[in-house]
Amino acid sequence: MSLRGMELKKYIAIRYNAPTGFKPSRWKGTGRANLDPVWLVERLALFDTYCAPSLENQSMRDFTVLVAFDADTHENYIRMVCDCVAGIDVRPVLVRPGEGHNERFNAFIQADTDAAFVCVARLDSDDALAPGFMERVDHYARREIGKGAVSEQPLYIAFPQGQNFDVATGRYIQHDYVTSAFGALVETRSPTMKGVYSDHHQEMSARYNTVVASAHGALWCIVVHDNNAANVLRGKPIDTPSFTVGRTGVFPKLSAVPDAKVDAALLVGRTAKASRTLGNLMRFISGQPLILSK
Repeated sequence: MSLRGMELKKYIAIRYNAPTGFKPSRWKGTGRANLDPVWLVERLALFDTYCAPSLENQSMRDFTVLVAFDADTHENYIRMVCDCVAGIDVRPVLVRPGEGHNERFNAFIQADTDAAFVCVARLDSDDALAPGFMERVDHYARREIGKGAVSEQPLYIAFPQGQNFDVATGRYIQHDYVTSAFGALVETRSPTMKGVYSDHHQEMSARYNTVVASAHGALWCIVVHDNNAANVLRGKPIDTPSFTVGRTGVFPKLSAVPDAKVDAALLVGRTAKASRTLGNLMRFISGQPLILSK
């Protein structure tokens, strides 16, 4: 059987607002942060602006995107998130508090495909992939499957070459990180699959047989904004990025939202789409459809 003819099903797994117990860096609310209306509206803006177009622009598009949501997220919001990505198969995966998102991803895959091998890449909902990312994933996955390596144990593909994009300044930073979060796990499909979220991304290469992907330029981009957990630019500034992020025409310089009654909404005013995100917050609270740019 040729490498192209192997039974391999590829996925990109995004946690989105799965109940993982996280707290946004600038969030001051109470209760479950992942269901906070302000956070959800801001996250939708970030996903639609940066992550979704990078999925649409993949040079190889034979993959499925799995998006993990808290099971209590409103179905209309879930539908809107999935509809942000045009021309790509996007499936919601519902996770209840106390359940593991990695286990829910694995269970979904078991029911979704009968392929002998599966490859799952991880991606944060506010970050972006280079157009050739999934093509490189496919290359290394099929190469190692052809060698018989994946039949013996799971294979982790590490992608060290990346960049940062600073929303506030529009600058790009070269960021090489051998244990980056943008890895993929290739394994034999079975009920005992490990899953790409089976361990912290910094530990995956020590846990599994690993191949380090090479590339001419960055294959991923961390979008640095006011409300991400690691709001730090790492690396050296570059004049010409390997690829650019964001939808065309969505880069106005914005001021903070002047609304003292919605203190948490101040963080929304610092994102690339905040000029209409405050309006979306009001629509979200009142149950009206949100507005996205297409």
